[in-house]
Amino acid sequence: MAVVVVMLLGFIIASTIAATVLFTIQANSTNRSTTQAFIAAESGRDQVVSQIVNACSGMSATSTSPQFTSQAYTTTGSQPSSPTGLTKTCPTKDTTYVLIQSTGTGPDGSTSTINSVYRWSATYTNVPGGVVTYFSGSVSQGVAHYTGDLVLRNGDWSCLQNGILDGDLYVLTGTVSFSNNCTINGDVWSNGYVSSNSLAWKVNANVPNGSTGSITTNGYVDFTADGSPTIAGNISAGGTVTLKAGGGGAGKVGGTVTSKTTASVASAWTTGAVTQNTGTDPTFVPTLDWLLAATRWIDLNNTSGWGTITNGDCSALKNAGTATAYVQPLITSGTTPLVLDFTSCTKATNLNLSTASPITRDVAIITGPNNTMTINVSGLTSSTVHQLMFIHSDGNLDDRDADGAPQPTCGSTGTMNAADGFGTAGTISPNLHIMIYSPCGLNGTVTASFSGQLYTNDTTNFHSGSAYTCQTMSWPSALPSLGCKIKGPGGIGNDTTVTQKLGSLIVQTEQ
Repeated sequence: MAVVVVMLLGFIIASTIAATVLFTIQANSTNRSTTQAFIAAESGRDQVVSQIVNACSGMSATSTSPQFTSQAYTTTGSQPSSPTGLTKTCPTKDTTYVLIQSTGTGPDGSTSTINSVYRWSATYTNVPGGVVTYFSGSVSQGVAHYTGDLVLRNGDWSCLQNGILDGDLYVLTGTVSFSNNCTINGDVWSNGYVSSNSLAWKVNANVPNGSTGSITTNGYVDFTADGSPTIAGNISAGGTVTLKAGGGGAGKVGGTVTSKTTASVASAWTTGAVTQNTGTDPTFVPTLDWLLAATRWIDLNNTSGWGTITNGDCSALKNAGTATAYVQPLITSGTTPLVLDFTSCTKATNLNLSTASPITRDVAIITGPNNTMTINVSGLTSSTVHQLMFIHSDGNLDDRDADGAPQPTCGSTGTMNAADGFGTAGTISPNLHIMIYSPCGLNGTVTASFSGQLYTNDTTNFHSGSAYTCQTMSWPSALPSLGCKIKGPGGIGNDTTVTQKLGSLIVQTEQ
């Protein structure tokens, strides 16, 4: 009986081991097939990726060894999770995401389907910069003396009293209004009407800039002779031209007056030939459509390709003193570019860098979308040219206007209203090119001359009582070249190009 019992137990144990081994073999076989299906799916995804980056030579791929079927989809909307509602067209400059769905099949017929989502970006290179404002209801120049072409993408423009613009003025959707002793040394290009609300203003030629001191508008022109205003070049209008007497002044137009409709010129004005009722729209060089494309909002945050990033010490932001004490040694030592990222912090970036001299390296300081930044750069010096950039992260890289173009988003939910602050009192070295990037807009007062770029949603409450000189600025991979001049030698002209590229894989799901 003992022998029989032992044999029975041995048989049971052997059977159990055999069943376990057989189950493991079957499971491994199934897992191998499922793994091969997943690998096949990723192979199909990679093949479609190679097609898209190769000038979109294809949007789909199939294979029998390994076996897969893959299809790419695009969207101009928010980040997708499935192909539902997406299109099978090649990406364009307005595309925001590319989703590739790929299904692989294993040897036993098992399948694996993956949805891989990539960000698509369109980067404009060699674009207008300087003071570029967006979506503002009404904007004054905000700068007492600005050197560089001034582009206002949206909103109306009015010149400060005694304000000087050494460059051309482009108002792409709004109107233009001149104030007391306002001087523009360049051409005026406006989609809306051009008028004066005061006296003694001037539009002068700017030969180095290739400007004749002319006014071109799709709207009407309405000026009075009060204070003897002068226009060195021509007037060309899509609406009525009215040059009225007033205040005993004597207005002057050095060139011709041309109106698509009617023109009325009082004897208080001296002009060249007057041509009216032409029925022809004025000619814009470059076109307003081109300028609208070239001045699309550039989305920036800490993922924009800045290179090596140093995470900032959030505890240093508890007040302006500790923040300044932390940042100053970093930007005045070393020679390699520094990208200091405070995105993960919950407090505002408040810096008074007036004693941080001399600057020895290019610096970009990034703050999160929901935190304001207040920057004072009084008295900064540098023996060589360096860039000092302050970046308030855009809150939503997917935000688009009605035409599908990127637009600034203040805060991650778009509801943040606090503007960023920029101010200075002491002299700033011309070797320092300072950039303030803010989707929330700027306020503050600058009383010292500075060079660089202001790139912001709104400058309504920002004022500079001194000279601001635009400088070309860029940061490899993150920020394309922002220029200061549209026409003439060294100008942007029609050389703006669009570089479109597929970003890294953001998310991938498997079914």
